[in-house]
Amino acid sequence: MGGLMRWIHRSILDFKVPIDITAEQAVEDLRRAGAVRWANLLFPIGRGEAAGLHAWGQKLAEEVPEITPFGGVHVDDPDPLGVVQEAVEEFDMAGLKFHPMVQRFNPWHPRLAPVLSYLETARRPIYVHTGYDEWYRHDYDRAGMEAMLEEYSELPVVLAHVGFPDLEWGFSLADRYPQVWLDLTNVPGSFAWMNGSDELLTTLRNGLARHRERSLMGTDYPAGMGNLDEILGQFHSIGIDEGLLEHVMVKSTAAFFDLFGRVRP
Repeated sequence: MGGLMRWIHRSILDFKVPIDITAEQAVEDLRRAGAVRWANLLFPIGRGEAAGLHAWGQKLAEEVPEITPFGGVHVDDPDPLGVVQEAVEEFDMAGLKFHPMVQRFNPWHPRLAPVLSYLETARRPIYVHTGYDEWYRHDYDRAGMEAMLEEYSELPVVLAHVGFPDLEWGFSLADRYPQVWLDLTNVPGSFAWMNGSDELLTTLRNGLARHRERSLMGTDYPAGMGNLDEILGQFHSIGIDEGLLEHVMVKSTAAFFDLFGRVRP
């Protein structure tokens, strides 16, 4: 997390979350903001890192009952399926997080087919980073994503950032694939940051109206689009109907954790 915070402070001027924030401080901030359940997303960026991350994530979740821990796997692990079975069955990970831009592989890589089959059978969701292609200088494999959704039709998939700024594509996946959930992390704050157009805002409003039951609030805290007050303000600033916004921020997010997360403490 230290490396991530140093990166975000280099990337965003006047970033208000302290660069040396600890996990314990982040937990207290979330509690003060009124959060009652949240996902802690971990993923390895190198071979052999997953077990250590999972042990740490399990320990933190034992200390913080609001946390539902998610783990990860690396395509170069000698036994990816074994890593994931251990993550779920020994470390109590609720599912996995994938970040194709940072990890430099996609969850639909052929070596990970047994992993996806295992998770589909277990009904364990995966978070997949989508969007900000230009920021990462990455050509996202949209066809690969769609092929994965076709092949693993019972695998719950959370689209982190809804493909921003290509929200039309993100919402179209939810239109076609009922196992898709839409995670709005950083989306409201990105409108100001990337000069989002009125047309793009209309796409967001219409998409949320269609998929209110599968749209989730997210923060990426402590390395999201500011501190928690700023992030909450960003959600309120984009002109979404207040009833719809409350549904996304509370009801549908709670429904996701009721299905896949830990019991609310």
